[in-house]
Parts: sequence; C-alpha cells; structure tokens
Amino acid sequence: MKKFFLLLFAFCCTYSYLKAQVLVTDTILLRLNKQQVDSLYTINGVPTFLFPTQYEVNVHKVIYNTLDAKNNNTIASGLVIVPVNNNCAAPLISYQHGTVARRDDVFSNLRGEWIVGVAGAATGYVACMPDYIGLGVSPGLHPYQHAQTEANAVLDLLRAGKEIAARENISLSGELFLLGYSQGGHATMAAHKEIEENFSNEFTVTAAAPMSGAYDMSGTQFDMVASFDPYSQPGYLPYLILGYQEAYGNLYNDISEIFVSPYDTLLPPFFNGNFSLGEVNAVMPSVPRLIIKQSYADAFFSDSLHPARVALKDNDLYDWLPIAPIRMGYCESDEEVSYLNAIVTKDAMMARGATNVEAYSRSNTLGHFECAQPSILLSKFWFDSLATTSIFCGNTGILSKSFENTEIKVFPNPVQNETQISFNNKNKEAFNVYIATSSGRIVKSVKNITADKVLIDAGTLASGVYLVLITNGEKSYWGKLLKE
Repeated sequence: MKKFFLLLFAFCCTYSYLKAQVLVTDTILLRLNKQQVDSLYTINGVPTFLFPTQYEVNVHKVIYNTLDAKNNNTIASGLVIVPVNNNCAAPLISYQHGTVARRDDVFSNLRGEWIVGVAGAATGYVACMPDYIGLGVSPGLHPYQHAQTEANAVLDLLRAGKEIAARENISLSGELFLLGYSQGGHATMAAHKEIEENFSNEFTVTAAAPMSGAYDMSGTQFDMVASFDPYSQPGYLPYLILGYQEAYGNLYNDISEIFVSPYDTLLPPFFNGNFSLGEVNAVMPSVPRLIIKQSYADAFFSDSLHPARVALKDNDLYDWLPIAPIRMGYCESDEEVSYLNAIVTKDAMMARGATNVEAYSRSNTLGHFECAQPSILLSKFWFDSLATTSIFCGNTGILSKSFENTEIKVFPNPVQNETQISFNNKNKEAFNVYIATSSGRIVKSVKNITADKVLIDAGTLASGVYLVLITNGEKSYWGKLLKE
C-alpha cells in the first residue's frame, strides 16, 4: 500500500494563497484515475460495486484560516477531494472523523477513513474532511468534543472547498450533506446546528447523518463514562478534561486538583500530540472514574454551576430545532457511546416540533467499531437518494436498474413473495442479514445465520429497491433486492 501511494505522490503540486479569504495553502497530494480509485477500494476491503467509479479524483490537502476555542485566529488542515471532468452540478459533502489523539493520525496525512471522501468525489460530490482544531497542522491541544471548534473546522473547510471548486470550474448544486461517526457524529450535529442557527444565509443543509455520537454530553454520555463500571476507552475521560481546560480555562488551577497521583503527572504528557488513544488507555485504570479525586467529584455533583458541569452542558447538542432532515444511526450494543444519545436527541427535537428527525438502529449486536461501516454506507446511500438526479449522469450505482449483484446471489430477483440469498460462508460463521430501503431504513432482519443461504419473506415489503447487508462485524456482503 505504501508503494502504491509513493507512486502517486509523484503527481504533486502546490498552490499558495497569500490573499485568499479562507485558504492558506492547497496541495494536490494525489491524482487518482478510475482504476486507482477501484484499487484503493480493494486495498481497504470495500467492494467496488458499492460505489461504481464515475470520475477521476484530485485529493487536495489544504491549510485554512479558522477560529480556536477562544475565538482567536488560527489555522487548521484537512482534505478536499473533488471529481475531475464532472459536467454535473456537484453537491458538497462533509465527513467528520472519530476520536484521534495523535496529531498526525488525520485525514490530511491520508490516515483514517479518508476513503469515504474518495468515494464521495468519485460519485460526483465535492468532499470535505476536516482534521479539527489542535490536530494536523493546527497548533495547541485539541479541545476534544468541543462543539464550537468542531463547527468552526467544518464550516471553514466547506468555504475552502467552495474556493477550490470555483478555481477548478466545478459547478456546485447548492446541496450540502453532513455525516460523521463517533466524535464525528458530535461534530456533524455541531456543524448542522451552527449552520442553521447562524449561517443559513451562506449554507443550506440538505440532510445530516450523525452516527453513534455523544449528543447528550452532560447526561447520557457522562453517566456512561463517569460510572464506577469498567469502560472500553478510559482515555476519553482525561482527553475530555484536558480539552475542556484548553477551551474554557476554568476547570482547575492545577491538574493535581482533579487527578489523583500518579495520574496528575503521568497523563498530561500523553496528550502532547505524539501518543495514540491506545497508548493512553494502556496507562489508565479500566474504571476511568478512579483517576478523579473524591473532593473534586463531590464539588462537581453538589454544584450545578460547577465549571466542569457548565462545560458539559455547553457541548450538549440534543435540545434544538433542526430544519433539514436528520437521521441518526446507532447500534444498541455500542460499548463506547450509548445509543440512548440518539433516542434522547430525537425525543427532545420532536418535543420542540421537529418532524424530520429519525433515529435508526443499524444493529442490536454490533459494537462501536463494527457499527461504523454499515452506518456510513447506509448514510451515503440515503444522501444519494436525496441528491439531485444530475449527480448520477450515467444513472449508475447500487440503486440503478443496471446494477449487477457481485457479492451475493438473490433468486428470484425481482421477487414477489419469497427469495433465497446465497453468500460465501464456507467456515459456517454466524452472520446477520439486514434488508434496508434505499434510504437506509432497516425493514427486515434475520440473525445468526450459519449456513451459506437464507430464505427471505418479501411478501410484506412494498414495491421498490432494497439494499441487502450480510455481516458478522468483520466481514460484510452487500447487494440489491427488487420487490415487484
């Protein structure tokens, strides 16, 4: 894989913008033709038929102007990935990544799930992928789960993306799609809220898909992380505390006020941008609450205006009234971010009068990491179903009539009542089978299939196109079902 990228780095050019409104520098890291896009899918285990490549893409690394947590000018980095020779009007799509502690493990260094942006651009979107404040080239400590800086990073990269689109003569459709997973779900909700409440004259969100995010920071998610139960990612707690101290400056005067020894001296160096969250977890107790002094905890719980409680509430994102549709994906067995964040958010928004907010279970068996792939893919399919038809000039993709199923076999297909789905399961592993609408709503499921085929009763399904997902959390097969 490294050799693959080294060859592509030969096609590298840099543009500098001394007087640009947002852009500081713009470097084309990669120029990927269609075959290289397909190779990238294969390397990352993504079936090529899921996103039939329509365009070559240019991968831009950008440095851009934005604001930090104290509203001071700073810089941030990210990727803008654009389709080449696209004669259709392109929507903007912004994907926000999950938790990263090491400064270099970001999109602009081609780390993480940056292939999501490639898939977007190769199917006609202009894709923006922010690194966030305090990560990538952005100075300082990343203010983890801080809504305002997450929104700043997203909005200013979207502005940079519009500048690049204008320079490359890419016509924009005016549509904007937002999605992100884990911390990216929180960042997606933060950006959506910021746009509709403060920048609706500049952007109009078409739809947003926050996935497995901690929208109820002061309630649901706090209860999960701050209990006396073991937690799979104990490093989240010190990351949050140090990040909020960076943003607000009033959680403590000295770190020893909040962390018990030896964590008051042990932990801070692990957040200098050179260590991964896994390395932080390795020096943490399995119960993260054990690093907190009892005196600090007593003060926190006894005072509703305690600075740490105020900071958490300041980053709640569940209680507002959205205009554009929101579809929150989650998995009930998520051990890192409680799925109740999505339920609380949906209920609060509907109580305010929202009619376009949905919370969808992607699975009741998949954990946090395993839930990501189906959540992201189903959200992309939903966006595709909402985008103007001009984005798919050739009418290609999994939703098109010409699509041929290569991962699984469905017979009969189209179906009226019952159909058999066959797939590769030589080792007799246990798989779950999900049938979803083209917009990502799961309408039928069959659990713990250990054979290589399963009968599906489609008699109750409405006529239309359905997606088939077969997964065990490690392997996934995708296809299409047509109901007459």
